[in-house]
Amino acid sequence: MSSGGHRLLRPSWIISHILVLALVVSTFTLGMWQLSRLDERQSYNSIVASRFEQPTERLSDLLQSFEEESDILYRVAEVSGEFDPSKQIYVVNRSQNGVAGVHVVTALETLENSLFVAVNRGFIPRSVYLEASPENLSPPTGKVDVSGLVIAGKKDDRGYGDEMAEIDLEVLSDYWQIDLASVVLQEKELNAVTKIPMPLPLPDLTEGPHLSYAVQWFIFMTIALIGYPLVLRKVSKQAVQKV
Repeated sequence: MSSGGHRLLRPSWIISHILVLALVVSTFTLGMWQLSRLDERQSYNSIVASRFEQPTERLSDLLQSFEEESDILYRVAEVSGEFDPSKQIYVVNRSQNGVAGVHVVTALETLENSLFVAVNRGFIPRSVYLEASPENLSPPTGKVDVSGLVIAGKKDDRGYGDEMAEIDLEVLSDYWQIDLASVVLQEKELNAVTKIPMPLPLPDLTEGPHLSYAVQWFIFMTIALIGYPLVLRKVSKQAVQKV
């Protein structure tokens, strides 16, 4: 073995070889993980987009037709009933188009079976929320027909109160002392006169940065695979020339 080869087998260089190998393996793994995330995102987008296109149905019919609530998420549903202004909370720390604010969620007593549905009525800018009187944020009175997107509730560890971090249906049901449907309805048709609350955007169906991240990890891997052997070759030649 040449003197250059012997030099590259010294402990310091062996450690370097191991570190570069670990770098190659980790960057490849991360790149493949990002591609997997991209595939998951594309599948999710396809499911959501197809459900957007399904005809609007009564929420009660959807709940009875499917065993799992996840099967009706992002479907457009409608209910008829009356809002209960005494059962209203605000989901804080929300933003829309760069504006901080809250979502207003009100219980709607349906006419079909007296079941209550938590309706996310839309976005209220924080400045309006802080200055408006409760009456100005009240829901429409009398019988209403509400059409919206079926979405899932989320757990909220903060507990009860008129301000919550998430729409926790179990907590809301206990707080309001009513039986709530197992899903949330995100209202589509909002107050055309006051413009408040503002309609919420549909779920983001972009593919995200996963592809670009995957490309970056594979570039780092390629640099290591090509660059490190060149470094080793140069070091080996220098060792031979010194002999």
